[in-house]
Amino acid sequence: MNIVILSGRVATDIDSRVTKDGRLVSHFNLASPKGFKKNKEGKIPAEFHRINAWGKIAEHCRDFLLKGRQVNVRGHLSTNTYTTKDGKRLNFSEVTADIVEFVDYRKEVAPAQQLAPDAESAAIPFPETTAPIGVPALQDMSISAEAYGVEIPF
Repeated sequence: MNIVILSGRVATDIDSRVTKDGRLVSHFNLASPKGFKKNKEGKIPAEFHRINAWGKIAEHCRDFLLKGRQVNVRGHLSTNTYTTKDGKRLNFSEVTADIVEFVDYRKEVAPAQQLAPDAESAAIPFPETTAPIGVPALQDMSISAEAYGVEIPF
């Protein structure tokens, strides 16, 4: 069975595109803690996961997710291969999201929603909950973002 469940914070801006066949896909990186133990610097190390969302889920990610938001993602792991310009074959893994749950509640509105509010998307309520029990606060995490070319939002 191929099921992935992750909890963490959105580490990059949402990148949404329309494929050649007209399907919407949104990509983002999720930073999740590697455990509860702090390292020598007193911070919790994190792992980065590449997340893909398609269709309606991609729309909601594009319209409502912001860098730094805490989300739960349920999906499946995909391993893909591509060839670089110099002929090397590289493998990479990513999670295709079946469910993206907004865990924290913030009153600010995503820029995409400010420019072009969509009646159907605007009616989606955000849950007014805090982090699930057992999930550590991610503000103390020490992450080597340089390897991923991202700025950590916490």
